[in-house]
Amino acid sequence: MKTILEEAEEMLLNYQGIETDTMMELRMEYFHKATTFNDSIHTYRAHFYLGAFYQSRGIYKEAMTEYDKALQSISDDADSARYVQTKIAIATTEIELGNKYKAGEILLDAYEVAERNKRTLQLININGNMGILSLDLNNFQEAKESFAEAINTIEEKDLITKDSINYVEDYINYHMFLAKAYQAEKELDSAMLFIDKGIIIADYYNDIEGKAYLFELKGKTNIAQKKFPEAYSNLIASKEIFTDARNEKQVSKVMYLLADYHFQKGETELALNLLKELELRYAEDQLLETGYYDALVLEANVHKESKNFEQESIYRQKATEINANILAKENKATVFQTATQYKIEKIKNKFEAQHQKDEKRFYTFLSIAIGVIVVFGFLLYRQFRKKKIPVVLQNETPKELEVVTEKKEKTPSQTTIKSDKTVDEILQKLKNLEAQEFYLNPKYNLYATAKKIDTNTTYLSTILNTHKKMTFTEYLNNLRIQYTLNRLEEDKKFRMYTIKAIAKEVGYKSHGSFSRAFKSKTGENPSTYLKKIR
Repeated sequence: MKTILEEAEEMLLNYQGIETDTMMELRMEYFHKATTFNDSIHTYRAHFYLGAFYQSRGIYKEAMTEYDKALQSISDDADSARYVQTKIAIATTEIELGNKYKAGEILLDAYEVAERNKRTLQLININGNMGILSLDLNNFQEAKESFAEAINTIEEKDLITKDSINYVEDYINYHMFLAKAYQAEKELDSAMLFIDKGIIIADYYNDIEGKAYLFELKGKTNIAQKKFPEAYSNLIASKEIFTDARNEKQVSKVMYLLADYHFQKGETELALNLLKELELRYAEDQLLETGYYDALVLEANVHKESKNFEQESIYRQKATEINANILAKENKATVFQTATQYKIEKIKNKFEAQHQKDEKRFYTFLSIAIGVIVVFGFLLYRQFRKKKIPVVLQNETPKELEVVTEKKEKTPSQTTIKSDKTVDEILQKLKNLEAQEFYLNPKYNLYATAKKIDTNTTYLSTILNTHKKMTFTEYLNNLRIQYTLNRLEEDKKFRMYTIKAIAKEVGYKSHGSFSRAFKSKTGENPSTYLKKIR
């Protein structure tokens, strides 16, 4: 029998439409249920699915926030499949933003974790994304090899039959990116072959947005082939789907291609109208800086063709300034917010309010249930004492009874003194362990630490929560990162260590876990911090 959470997730994954409000409501409904039931795995998935939704709409800041929240609840090795999946999603977002080298570092980290944990199928996915990176860096031969290998593996292992949800999108994307690599090398017939194959697959599996991207690429290839009627038809089809999906980034990209289409046909007035509209879209944060740069270059070329050299010079200068700005910011493209964001926020607020209401109801019910159990237990205890006490006290004088009562009253205070003493002892033992720098040993987890100071994990956790206001993980991370900061300040040689070496030195099994803990405490990535102090 399926659980409520499994049904919610299945409904989300099987949804075939692209309408923003409906999709967002499904995702928020799933997230709301996962957090209400306090299910960590489904909460992770809910954050991941929300991130994927924002990424598909080009709302990258929100996407990164959700992916980071997903990472916080998992470990790189204990949850390697989810960790790698999330890292790949973050890398693809960085690629879309133009941060190619940063994306490469993230993919290499994911590859290391996937290889260490023998995640063969995820290695295929990483390989495909490395192909996308090679494509962006103009290493076309490497890109073609990566995509061809990924497609062959999916086909040979029959992965779509085994797991269509995860592999259909990849299968379509690898055809599209392989086509892009051929297109970049001017092998237009080969490019068209893989575009058409991708469209057939997207049609069969009803991947509407996949078709939109392929129509866009087909239109671009048609322009290069001088097949103008086909180009216009494909670009308009693509624009309509992206408009329905409210993906403003892609709408702007298609508008740029339509402007180029009109320019190639000699229709300079129509081209300029679209380019002026793109300038307005850039002012409204609906076009990335890289796209704006391309539009300015095209507008300069249109003015040159029209012999309007003064305007050409103005737009060449604008393009130069934007390009310098892009390089200065290391290709950190502007994150745009659209009307879609406003609707998304309204839906989020609606479900968050519902979540708070349900959570309050849940805890009220839980409190009542606990109260009933306590009362029932107390009544049972009294009933038991009534049967037992008269037998013991039947023949006792009032004076003897008074002595017994005094003893009973003293017991709680004696227990409290003992409890306080035990807490002090445990806190002192922890202090002694800290002086020995026990936290630098990666083997020290909650169980090992509790055993070392002669207590149990539950009691140790309670003492840390009560007296240090933190969980054991937070306590351990706090000690390790503070040690790191002190050592970096005092030891010049330590500053020259790699991040991986520092992580290992201070007790972390992976530099990914170290980086997250470091950023959580200092607000900065280790790499940024090291650059400042070296």
